[in-house]
Order: sequence, then C-alpha cells, then structure tokens
Amino acid sequence: MSERREWLGLGAVLAATFMTQVDGFVVNVASPSIQRDLDAGFDQIQFVGAAYVIAFGALMVTGARLGDRMGHRTVFLWGVAGFTLTSLLCGIAPDADLLIVARFLQGATAAFMAPQVLAIIRATMQDPDRLARAISVYGVVIGLGVISGIAGGGLIVEADIFGLGWRPALLVNVPVGIVILALGGILPRTVPKAPHRLDLAGAALTIVAAPALLVPLVFGPGGPAWLWLGVPIALAVAVVLVNQQRRLHREGGEPLFPPRVVTAPGMRLSLLTVLALFATNSGLFLVFTYYLQTGLRFTPLTAALMFVPLGIGFSLGSAASRRVGRLISAPTPAVGCGLLAAVLLASAAVVQAPESAQAPMLVAVVTLAGFGQGLVVSPLVAGILGRVRPAEAGAASGMATTVTQFGLALGVAVAGVWYRTVLGATPGDPGVPFADHATAFAATALLLAASATCAGLVSVRLHHLPKPTAAAAEPEGAAAPSPVATSTVRRTG
Repeated sequence: MSERREWLGLGAVLAATFMTQVDGFVVNVASPSIQRDLDAGFDQIQFVGAAYVIAFGALMVTGARLGDRMGHRTVFLWGVAGFTLTSLLCGIAPDADLLIVARFLQGATAAFMAPQVLAIIRATMQDPDRLARAISVYGVVIGLGVISGIAGGGLIVEADIFGLGWRPALLVNVPVGIVILALGGILPRTVPKAPHRLDLAGAALTIVAAPALLVPLVFGPGGPAWLWLGVPIALAVAVVLVNQQRRLHREGGEPLFPPRVVTAPGMRLSLLTVLALFATNSGLFLVFTYYLQTGLRFTPLTAALMFVPLGIGFSLGSAASRRVGRLISAPTPAVGCGLLAAVLLASAAVVQAPESAQAPMLVAVVTLAGFGQGLVVSPLVAGILGRVRPAEAGAASGMATTVTQFGLALGVAVAGVWYRTVLGATPGDPGVPFADHATAFAATALLLAASATCAGLVSVRLHHLPKPTAAAAEPEGAAAPSPVATSTVRRTG
C-alpha cells in the first residue's frame, strides 16, 4: 500500500474515532435544547445520555471479538453504516422515547465500530515509525473530539442552524459516515485468526452483567433506588460468567475472555490503571462543570468553551508522549499521572482565590490536566496490546475499553456524591454561598488527586515488570481506551 493510501485509510478510521468522541459529549451539551424541543422530562433526558453509554459498554467486548473472527475491516464498515443510520434516526426523532431508542442503537453500533480502529491502523501502517506517528495522531484526534463535542456542540445549538436547534449536532455524523464508507475500499483486509465460533453464552451473560452494573453508576444516587438492585444482579451474573468461561476453556473452546489474556503478566495492573485514570478524568469533568455553572455562574456555553483548553492540552500531550518517553527514564504514564495529580492539588488552591481572578487560572489548570492525560493514554494502550499475542488483541482491547466505561461511570458517581456531600446541597440550588462551592470543589479535587496518584503508582509497578515476549510484542491492534469515549458529565441546574 502506498504512503498516500495509508494516510487516507488512517483518515477514514480516525474520522470514526472522532465521531464516537463527539457523540459522547454533544448530547450532554444539547440536553436543555432537546428537553425543550421534545417536551421531555428530566428522567428521559438522562436516559438519552445513558442509553448510549450502556449499549456501548455492554457490547464492546463482543464487538472486539467479532472483529477477530470476521475481519476488522468488515466489522468496522458494518459498524460505520449502522452508526450513520442511527445518527440519522437520532437527528429526526420526533419524541424523547424514540430518541432514547435511537441513542441505544447508536451506542450498540459504536461498540462494533470502535474496537476495530487500532487494528486497522496496525494493518495499514506497516512501517514502525509511521505506525508510532499514527498512534500519536490518534491521541490528537481524541482531544479534538473533546473540543468539538463540548464546545462545537454548544456552538451548533446556539447557532440554531436552519431553525433545527440541537438536531444538526447529531445529523453531522451522516455525511461523515458516508465519506468513511466511500473510503472503505482502501482499508486493508485483515485475515480472521480465530477458528472458533463466537462465545454466544459469554456474550449474553456480559450483555446482562455490564448494564446491570453500569445503570446505577450512570444515574448515581439521584436515580431511582431500585436501580441499585442491579449491583447484586451483576455480581451474581459475573460469578456465572466466570464459571462458564472456565468450563468453555477446559472443553477446548474459545471464551469471550480468554484466560491467556486475563492472566497475562501485567494485564490486571494495566486494567486497574485504566479504571483509576478514567474515573479521575470523568470526575474532573463533572465537578468542573458543576463549579463553573453553579459556583462561578457561567452560562452553559461559556462553561463548555472552558473545556477547549483541556482538549488542546490532551492533543499536545498525546503528540509529545513519545518524545517525553525518550527524554526521561521514568515511565511516561507515571509522569502524566503525576502531573495530573499535581494540577488537581493546585486547582484546590486556585478556587480559594478571588472569584473574579479564577477564570484565567482555571484555564491553565485544565490545559495542564489535559496535557497530563495525553501523556498517559498512548503508552498505556501500547502496553496493554503488547502483553498479548496478535490473535488476542481484540479480546484485550475490548476488556480495556469496557473497563474505561466503568471507570467513567464510577468517577461520576463517586465525585458527584462527594461534591454534593461537602456542598451540603444539590448543585444549582439557590442560596448556596460561593465559598461553599469552592470548598466542595477543593475537597473533590483532593479526592481525584489521590486517584491519579494511585494510577501513577500502578504505572510505576508496571514499568518494573518483565517486558512482553517477542510473541506478544506485535499486536494486530484493537480499540484503545479513550478518556472521553462516552460522556458521563451531567447537566447542572
């Protein structure tokens, strides 16, 4: 494949990554407009955001394993086609109930599209140097997706294009998807390496267990109490799933979660790092939104624009991660986590400054936080994929991305509860003094700094483990966990 065709193929799969990032945030920004236009209740609006997250998390591992069996290009293009169609359905939905259904289907199709991206990048970029540059570009695109989803979505809604309000924010995926499909022919055709049938029993149990645990985390303590019955249900199903996976392995089958992947040296520590990192990130997104809108009383659009520096910082950190790794002896993910923890500690001091002086300092804080996040993701992904054999990359990436979704949901749940507890009120309640908002933000920033520190310490431990063997060092590639794969930030007020 010529270099020009390689980069055209890269552009196609990165456009798909960009779409999934944008759609994780754009609905949150557009929620007030959607609620007014569709005369929807607040619970329905919550489900509009949650439906995407739940379907995405529940089907990610299954989507990754399908790519291993049917070919990554084939599953990717079917996923893009489904995502394009469901985006159209979202954009023309006449009421909230149909929008919720369309968002669930959109998340499901994204779960089949997203796990194939790095697999295709790996097959497209044969030269190691170009492959490394492509993965750095992948991180930059994630950061641009954050900017476009939060700020761009807000601007689209504010512009009210053709009087359509929020709808263009979702309909924009349709022409992008069509272009990706048109370029699909230049993507390399990967050869399926797994001869066994898909583990349908394992997939079914995962589809039950993942939403049962995700739903209460997504809605948090503010949701109906009965949702928390999902936690014991998820644990019970997980026990059945573990036994089913072990039995299938003993019988010579291919489990959805191959034991070789689950027990690969360093894999569990890597997944723990993913969980802690993205819990920290989503918690920061949530409390920063709370503080800007209810503490500093910024408008929703102004608050959304305050996230632009975070996306820029993340893009710069992703682009610089390889260079930083060559310049210092410490593991790059540990450096990124350390920077993120230091910035969170600094933010606790910043919010004690006079209210009128905080905005520029908070811009610097979120820029550095994004830079730290960007330093972590690419080397963390490379480490996870490097610990498994090429044929098992799909399973590893599916597990990593699923853990990402749980981390995002867990961070919102824990940080939201802690913020409201320290505040002593619900964010947005009238009459809460500004000093109380500052105290709540500072207390939550300290909690998130501890989480980032834990992620950094685990990264240091991973750095001292034996390096992957040669057999595992050339992964076929798969979906990387993304710090903003799906948004769990909630609208305040």
